Amino acid sequence: MRLNAQGISWCCAGLMILSGCAATPPKTLEISNSTELRQVENKLSDFSGQSCVNAVDCDVQLNWQAYGQGKTFSATMQAMQPSSLRLAMIDPLGRPLVLLGVHGNTFTLADNNEAIGYTGTMDLDVVHKFFPEFIPRDDIFYWLSGRVNRSGMKTLSTKMDAKDKLYWYEVIYPDGSSKDMTHKLALNDANQLVRHMVLDADGDIQFEATYSEYSATPKTCSWPGRVEIAGEALEADFSLTYTEIFDFKPLEQKRFQVKIPPHFEVRKIVNEP
Repeated sequence: MRLNAQGISWCCAGLMILSGCAATPPKTLEISNSTELRQVENKLSDFSGQSCVNAVDCDVQLNWQAYGQGKTFSATMQAMQPSSLRLAMIDPLGRPLVLLGVHGNTFTLADNNEAIGYTGTMDLDVVHKFFPEFIPRDDIFYWLSGRVNRSGMKTLSTKMDAKDKLYWYEVIYPDGSSKDMTHKLALNDANQLVRHMVLDADGDIQFEATYSEYSATPKTCSWPGRVEIAGEALEADFSLTYTEIFDFKPLEQKRFQVKIPPHFEVRKIVNEP
């Protein structure tokens, strides 16, 4: 069935936690000094080679604006590499409003207000409005954690920001789902990812994440305190603030398999013919 307006609203707030309006690419400068160039190139290798956590259990604040309306929710979230996600949004009194579980290529969403459950797959058109086809499903955790998938990544250029002290890397994934796109990564002096943009052949930003407020983890890499998502390929503006981190330990897979209560109406979402 086609997703109704209420279902679309919850998918905006939950499905893939991603959204937006595009910014402009930064102005960058060539690095003429060969020694400095090698040092900056090594920063990307050091960043991508860091030992990092592969799961998180946390409280978050989710803000999105889409379809002429804006919402802010408090929620609990668990996520685990590569693409497992559980998001439970609650009202100001702590009562659960909606529960979303993403596991592999399937998702389940339980709307407690309407007593309706939605099921579907991650390749649906409605999902692609908030998580585009050119973003691999198995990269979800990378985008949430301020990391990049180094598998198959090839670096095209290394430059400096013309204004801020950031190091910019132009990379591609020639064999992946974003093979026709160019990625631009910005690292700061602390070797943390500050911006990650995905641009089309015309140089327009189709998808972008901005990261800030990093804190330490049990591993060598840091965890962002805030993620903002934007892009021309998306239909909402989104920000995710990690208000409290409980743990970075791996979670059981069954944690992400949401069960719809027996008395709920169940609706299977499919693409329109």
